[in-house]
Formats: sequence, C-alpha cells, structure tokens
Amino acid sequence: MVKVGIVGGTGYTGVELLRLLAQHPQAEVVVITSRSEAGLAVADMYPNLRGHYDGLAFSVPDTKTLGACDVVFFATPHGVAHALAGRSCWRRAPR
Repeated sequence: MVKVGIVGGTGYTGVELLRLLAQHPQAEVVVITSRSEAGLAVADMYPNLRGHYDGLAFSVPDTKTLGACDVVFFATPHGVAHALAGRSCWRRAPR
C-alpha cells in the first residue's frame, strides 16, 4: 500500500485527488492538510466521500508527518509547494 499525503486538500484539485485516490486499490491517504480547516473530518466536509475517509481529518502541514508518506501531492499555488517541497527534511534514503 502506498502512503499518500495531500497538501491543500480543500480546493478543487485536492478534492479531485481524494475522489480519484478513493478508487485506487494501492493508495491510502494518510494525511491531508488545510490550515483553515484543521481538525475537521474529511467526511464532514465532503459527504460524498463518506466510507472512504472516515478516520481522516485535515491537519496543519507538518514536514515530519508528510515526510513519512511515500508520495505527497501539492494541491496548492506553486509558491506554497516550492516552499514546502524544498526543505531538506523531506529527502529520504532510496528504498
């Protein structure tokens, strides 16, 4: 199972990622971020995704949590993505 993180999960791109990944047999969304919606359950914001993300809630972006993911999607403006993705704590040793 591929552990997935989504940064900026409340916009159009983030919601589409959630919808697509809910159908992917090898993907598990383990973290989704939104500064403005931190603490809110994904299923409460998007009732159409109930049953797929019932235990997942929005959180504030945290490089340690996101760094534990196998893949991270940035559904943010490029400036935000560039600022977070460029941090050295993201770099992991190859498998």
